Amino acid sequence: MRSKVSEAIGIAMKDMGVNISTYVPGLGATEVYYDYCSISGLRPAISFHEEVAYTVAHGAALAGKRAFTALKAHGFIKAGNSVSDSLYSGTNAGLVAIVVDDIKGMQSDCILDTLAFIKGLGMPYKAADAENVYKDILEGFEISERYQLPYALVVDASDVGKSSQIPGKRLTGICRHSYSRDITQHVLCPPFCNYQNQVFHCKKQGDGWASVPKPSISPIPESLPERWRPIAGKYAKLFEAFKSVRGPIVTGDTGMSTLFALPPYSCIDVTTYMGGSVPLAIGAYLAGCKPAWAVTGDFAFVAAGHLGLLEAAQRNIPLKVLVLYNGRSETTGGQRIPDGTLERIAKAYEENVSYIHDPQDSDEIKKILESAANADKLSLIIADFRYEK
Repeated sequence: MRSKVSEAIGIAMKDMGVNISTYVPGLGATEVYYDYCSISGLRPAISFHEEVAYTVAHGAALAGKRAFTALKAHGFIKAGNSVSDSLYSGTNAGLVAIVVDDIKGMQSDCILDTLAFIKGLGMPYKAADAENVYKDILEGFEISERYQLPYALVVDASDVGKSSQIPGKRLTGICRHSYSRDITQHVLCPPFCNYQNQVFHCKKQGDGWASVPKPSISPIPESLPERWRPIAGKYAKLFEAFKSVRGPIVTGDTGMSTLFALPPYSCIDVTTYMGGSVPLAIGAYLAGCKPAWAVTGDFAFVAAGHLGLLEAAQRNIPLKVLVLYNGRSETTGGQRIPDGTLERIAKAYEENVSYIHDPQDSDEIKKILESAANADKLSLIIADFRYEK
């Protein structure tokens, strides 16, 4: 049996049991994604930003469901922040990125050395063989799941419409991976980064990374630098209440809130780049983790998190997003966020926004969080810490 390369990719994805996918329109990526949706009987869902699209797929793979994203090479590089962090946090189920490379400059602003970029990241990859791209997909998932790393399959844009071989005897891939909380692996933050770096390099070399000694997990606030302890103390009541409404996976952002992954709170499970909490939570939701919560600081949310909020809104996902609003970037020196910046973003989601006006009032905190957890709609909760002493 023969079919177009884009169709062969779709057939392979379906055979591997993939039902979570993302794409951003681009040369070749569009054809791959739409052929996959047609073959799988799924309704296409557009993404507007490559970093968001990649992170949604990564969130699903972390949650234990196979996923793929189809991106033009320029967009894949645009998503590089998320891509690099996904290598250090790893995956549980397989994640394959279809990277469509316009090496002839048919529809691009420039010609890139895409393979060199991916190799430089240290990501497992292969330049696809158009004739055998079906087998390349299966191999990609096998490698991704063996090493618990994302995998990139680079497809020449000029090959997308070519004829490709589909094996007469096809295997159905069953995903036997699931999510297991491991903050030393999945929460990217200073206490764990040396360990995560060692694990990643062991994976690249094919060594047994399970033998790498895990770092100790110390409670907060005792484990924090002295200057951060008062800040963490301000958040304590909020996170104490949050424990009772959280879902099976809570995603976080780089910053103070991430450190509440530590005991005795254990409120954050997965953290990658700044602003990644929202698309990670979308991926977890699509993988069946409900309710899906993202916890973020205001700086991270303004920087990139709101891009994921747009994705949740246009997919009609009842995501729960908790924003710690203190008006500054605490962990980078206290730089102030211009007045009204967060409010301008929140205005677009006015009907979905609720405020915790006094984040030291346990009754108010509980009421707002429980209402959001039980709501069958997108919920943006803003905890206002600006006037805390």
